[in-house]
Amino acid sequence: MARPYTIATHLQYFNTPLADFIAARPEFESFGVGGYIFSQDESATPRVLLLQRALTDSMPGCWEGPGGAFEPGIDGTLLDGVAREVLEETGLHVSRVVELVAVDSWTHTRRNGSKFRIAKYSFVVEVYESVRQSDAQPVPGEEMPVQLMASEHRAFDWATEEDVRHSLDGDGKYQLPRPSTGHQALNILRSFELYRELRRGASAEFN
Repeated sequence: MARPYTIATHLQYFNTPLADFIAARPEFESFGVGGYIFSQDESATPRVLLLQRALTDSMPGCWEGPGGAFEPGIDGTLLDGVAREVLEETGLHVSRVVELVAVDSWTHTRRNGSKFRIAKYSFVVEVYESVRQSDAQPVPGEEMPVQLMASEHRAFDWATEEDVRHSLDGDGKYQLPRPSTGHQALNILRSFELYRELRRGASAEFN
């Protein structure tokens, strides 16, 4: 079950009723959401959670961040969709939506040849499981209780920025989707940039 989450002030724009959000974008027939989760162990290199798609799914074996389509009958807002997808695909509970990573759009072709437009909104999010409740200390990624949805993903890993860069060049450990598919692998690198900015901002606030 999803838990309450907070939203960075500058992202309140996305905290509008889903019906209104959809109506304001008639050029799109479908919407996707994504949430990038980072390990907050300050003594280690930042790592982002990546999931490997099931071999029976589209883009079999590719690695990506948690995400999917939002559901108008279930999600009250776009950000509710982010929290739900993260929970369904990882078992982790979003505690805060902190930054917008990217808005991507592309045309998808159905098996019958018809086409429709998709827009995907991806965010950096924090999860309750990244902080120990007993002493408020960061939890290393390998200790977070990630639980995959077996029908969609077969493995997970906490990737460094270097790993992702090598994989984009074609000689790394992860098979990443090509940008032309609409699943923008370059957004993973963008999420690292934003995460570093967020951490610097947090450090400056307490110094």
